[in-house]
Amino acid sequence: MSVDFSSIGKTSSYINQQEAAASAKKNNNALDQADFLKLLTTQLTNQDPSSPVDNNQMVSTMSQLSIVDNLTTITNGMDNIVNSISSSSALSASSLVGRSVLVDSSTAFFDGNSPLMAQIDAGSGASDVKVTITDNVGSIISSFSASNIDGVTDFSWDGVKDAETGEMYPAGKYTVVVSAMQGGKEVNLPVKTYGTVGSVVLGNTVSDTKLNILGYGEVSLDNVGSISL
Repeated sequence: MSVDFSSIGKTSSYINQQEAAASAKKNNNALDQADFLKLLTTQLTNQDPSSPVDNNQMVSTMSQLSIVDNLTTITNGMDNIVNSISSSSALSASSLVGRSVLVDSSTAFFDGNSPLMAQIDAGSGASDVKVTITDNVGSIISSFSASNIDGVTDFSWDGVKDAETGEMYPAGKYTVVVSAMQGGKEVNLPVKTYGTVGSVVLGNTVSDTKLNILGYGEVSLDNVGSISL
């Protein structure tokens, strides 16, 4: 006598629900290899003896089935590889804690001690360049001028409020605004700033992984331009 141990402790209604759910799940999916083989076997069993299935047609059908099955296997394998790479990249982001990263934002956090670092993109060139630093309420607290700059240029603001006393501006968020002349018109040049990574929120993918920039907030890992010490 055989006993179905899988049904022990389960009510008949629970078993029926599980079987119905499994059947519904299968019905929602495309035909798999077993389904194709079952259909082919049924066709061969019920074929007309006076007009059997052509051998070439059968070989062609089996070949197509094999190709579909191989493609499914390859697709599943590629999905696993992509997921593994994404997970590895997300995990590697944990090593960024304490590092300085370039963020696509003209606003950065000044800690009251270390210089605020930024990157200015002048493209093919710009003239009459003016750099202004504004505080969190938009007031201009410092300004600098340059005759011409070309391409990507690094900029740093020391945060000194009084050179004689060495007094620094308080810690907080500051914005770097760069205006210049390009093609006979006054424009604002793109600015990116650096921030220090305080912690990392790991995700399943690179886009899901978040970097917590000290004094600034969360930034998606895929929005980070470059990394420095």
